[in-house]
Order: sequence, then structure tokens, then C-alpha cells
Amino acid sequence: MLRAIALTAVVVAAGCGAPEQASPPEPEQAAAPVEQIRDETHRFRKEGLVEAKVVPNNLAGKDFMPGGNFAEYEKDGKKYQVFFTVRRNAEVATFLAMDYKAILSDAKFIPHFGGYFGMDGETPTFIFPKQKYVVGITGLDQEDADQAGRVIAGYLN
Repeated sequence: MLRAIALTAVVVAAGCGAPEQASPPEPEQAAAPVEQIRDETHRFRKEGLVEAKVVPNNLAGKDFMPGGNFAEYEKDGKKYQVFFTVRRNAEVATFLAMDYKAILSDAKFIPHFGGYFGMDGETPTFIFPKQKYVVGITGLDQEDADQAGRVIAGYLN
């Protein structure tokens, strides 16, 4: 019994004089890595091109869209935009295109593109995946957007 009391006294005495150890500092929250968007504006058709630029994020003004390449065109009195972003694989591109489709009203499936044509507010919009790309065309009716889609799809091979 005396032995247990003596052992307890030693343990308590040892603990009382020891300085408190500071807890290890918590690792700082690492900022999300900024995605590097490659300048691929050379892929846009030159005919009717007004401006081509790299957009770091919120492509086409959508907060769910990452960055990408964006072009404005004026041809035959029509103003329209073409944009694309490169994802890590075709599956990711398809899901991102589906996210965009979700905001379109009256979205119509365009089977030969695997994409959708609909209205984004007052703006006609065509969105489709092409391999690891997500491509969008805004401001054109379905027939003209289809033709513009064929052109940009050819440049993305």
C-alpha cells in the first residue's frame, strides 16, 4: 500500500513541474491551386473574329465554369461568342456540359453533337462536350450554332 502511495506521489510530482507542451501548430489552409489555363486562342477560326482571350475563371460569365478560351465574332451582321475549356478527361467534360445544360430552358438534345441547345435567359446557347473539351456557342440560332459548332470542333482535333 505504501508503495502505491509513493508511486502516485512521484507521478504527480513529475507532472506538476513539467512545462506544458504547446500543441503543434495547425497547418495553414492551403489555398486552392489556381488552375493554369493555356492560351489556345489560335484554335478559333479567324474569319469574323473580333476578339479572342483567355478567361481565368467563370467562363461565359458562369460561376460554375472554370477558365478557358473565349472569342467574340461578328459576321453577316450577327454577333456571337464561342468558348471552350479543357478538362482532364472526357468524363469530366461531359459532366461539366451537363451542369451547363441544367441552366438552359427548353434544352433540346442535339444527338450528332451529344450536346444541348436552349435558352440561357434571353440568349440562345449551344453547349456540347468534345473529347476533353466543353464547347459553347452563344448568340446564334440552332442552325447557325450547329455550323459554328462544326467549325470549332474541327479546330479542337
